[in-house]
Formats: sequence, C-alpha cells, structure tokens
Amino acid sequence: MLLLLAGTAAAFVVTEDLKLEPDPIARPRITPTFSPTCRCEQQAARIAFRLRQPDRLTLTIQDGQGRVVRTLLGNASFGRGTHEFGWDGRDDQGRVVAQGAYRARVELDKLGRAIEFPRVIRVDTAPARIEITRLTPRVISPDGDHRADAVTMRYEASEPVQAILLVDGRKEVETALRQKGAIVWSPRGRKRGSYSLSVATVDAAGNRSRPVGPYPVRIRYVDIAAKLIRARPRAGFAVRVSTDAQRYAWRLGKRRGSARVRILRLRAPAAPGRYSLVVEVSGRRDSALVVVRTR
Repeated sequence: MLLLLAGTAAAFVVTEDLKLEPDPIARPRITPTFSPTCRCEQQAARIAFRLRQPDRLTLTIQDGQGRVVRTLLGNASFGRGTHEFGWDGRDDQGRVVAQGAYRARVELDKLGRAIEFPRVIRVDTAPARIEITRLTPRVISPDGDHRADAVTMRYEASEPVQAILLVDGRKEVETALRQKGAIVWSPRGRKRGSYSLSVATVDAAGNRSRPVGPYPVRIRYVDIAAKLIRARPRAGFAVRVSTDAQRYAWRLGKRRGSARVRILRLRAPAAPGRYSLVVEVSGRRDSALVVVRTR
C-alpha cells in the first residue's frame, strides 16, 4: 500500500510539472476557410505560429479520418520565433482535395511531441446560390425627394455571402457578408433610361457565383407618354404625364402653368404650326411635338 501511494504521488508530481511546462508552440493563426480554385486572395490557407525553442519540424495536413493528405515540411530546422506557411489545397500528388474539413499537425523532433491544431481548415470550392425574393420599384426617379429614389433588391443565399450588384455589367454596390438581406441602388443624378441589374455573390472562401438576372429597371424623372400630338386649332387634347413628383411645370408655346394630375388636358394654339410641349420637374424635363393643322 505504501509503495502504491508513493507511486501515485510521484505520478502526480510529474503531471503537475507537465502542466506548468509552457506549450512549445504559441499564437497559432490558421485560415478558417478557403477555396483553392477561386483565383482570389483566399486561394491558399495560412498556417502561422510562434516556436518557443529551435527544433526540427514536420508539418502535415490531415483529413477528417486522420489521414495525411499533404506534407508541407519534412523534418526541417527552424529557430525560435514566428513562422508562417501556406497550403494551396492540394494533396501530395498535386490534386485539389475534396471539399471538407482538414487540420494541420506539427511534429517537433527534439521534444518528441506532436501537436494537432484545434482549428479546422475548411476547403470550399462551390459558389453559393442566391435568389432575388423581391425587387421594388421597377421605375425610379433618383432626384432626392424621397419618393422612388432607389431600387431595393431583397435576396437569400445558401450561405453567408457578399452580394454584388452589377449595373449594365459593372459593379456598383457590394454588401457585407450575410446570408440574406437587401441591396439598395440609389443612382443620384443618373441619366434617364433603361438599365440592366444583376447580382453575383462571393462567399467566405472567395468563390464567386455567376450573376442572376438581368432585371430591367427604368430611371425617369418626368415623361410625356406621347411624343407626337396632332390637334386642330383651339381644340382640346390630353396627354399622360408620368412622374412621382407631387407637381410639375408645363409649357406650350407662350403659355405656362403647373399641374398635379397625371392626365394633362390643354387647348391647342389658335394658329396652325408646330409647337413644343415641355414638362419639367426639378430641372429635369421631357418634351413632345404638338402639330396644329386645320384639317
């Protein structure tokens, strides 16, 4: 019994000494996810740590079953200090590994120890899927009056992504990394006309998806529906005016006025001829030709 108690006490002392011994590797920094096929900044995983004492290192990458898929270092000498290594997502035969979770493992020759880093390295080569769930409005007038100034596109993705709005093929808006949200396009001062909107994604690993869309959107400030109006002298005519402004100004020949209604009703000039009908909102205007003939 005394011998057993003495052995237990000795084992306890050894265990406590091991607990007090500092870890030979400190401050590990490991890339959590990357894509070896993305051709982007996240194309390789970073593995960095601080070595407390000089040693000979063997650094390997293991799959979920503990099998070595890549040997990054083989019994190489390194001094104390911080060291950084990279893994391009390929195995020892140069093939891109399958999607999944991997771990880095380092063996220290002098200490006779092996350390498996707890942080998982996730290889992800598949772009995310995205769905546009709502797009409103389809016609905007970005003039700063807070009425239909912007397009809002709501989306949901299969994983957290940066959503990228492309306008006529060019990037204009990029969101933070999230799985669902909204993209707002407020092109203040853009010329009127039709624009093509599409959305691509970039996931945390750097994979970029193909754009979804296109979604046509029209910018208009004030529009006259008919560009050619025929009327008899002094005869009344009507034309539709499209705008989200509460009031607009109009001009026909020497006459001027303003209106709120969307169907503008006017009387043609008395003299035959060709006249310009101009409507205007905040310096933006549209025009139509009014042809007055006796028959």
